[in-house]
Amino acid sequence: MKKNSLNIGMFFILLLAIQVLFAQSTSKIIPDKRLSECFTAKQIAEMQKNDPQKIAYYNYYLNNSYYTASLKAEKPIEGIDIHTVALKNKPDSKFNENPKSFNTSTFNPLKYNFQTSEVNFIVYVWKEAGIAIVMKPNKHVKEEFEMYLKTMKN
Repeated sequence: MKKNSLNIGMFFILLLAIQVLFAQSTSKIIPDKRLSECFTAKQIAEMQKNDPQKIAYYNYYLNNSYYTASLKAEKPIEGIDIHTVALKNKPDSKFNENPKSFNTSTFNPLKYNFQTSEVNFIVYVWKEAGIAIVMKPNKHVKEEFEMYLKTMKN
C-alpha cells in the first residue's frame, strides 16, 4: 500500500514539474501536422492552450513510440500481422499504408489501434514492406520522453 501511495505521489510531482516546464514555453510547442489526422483543429487548439505538454508528448510519441526491424534478419521475426490493425474509431477498417512508400517521418502510429503494453514490446509483421514495426512499452516511451524534456530544458 505504501509503495502504491509513493508511486502515485511521484507521478503527481512529475506531472506538476512537466506542467511548470511547459507553462513557461507553451508558445514554442508546434503540433506535428500528423496530429490533425487524429484530432480536430479545435481539439489541438484546446490542448495547446490548456495542456501543451500533451502536444509535446504526442509529437514525441509519433517518432519515438516504435522502431522498425528488417524481416531479412538471421532469425525470423514473429509477431502480429499488421493488416489486422484497424484505424482508430473505425473498427471495420484495416491497416492501409503503402509498403512501397513507407516513411518513418510521415507514419502516424496514433491513427491506428495498435496494441501497446506498459512493459512489453509488441511486434507487428508487415511482410509486403519487409519490416516489423515494434511498439515500445509505454513505460519506456514515458521515461524517454522525460529524458527528452530534461535535455530541452538545458
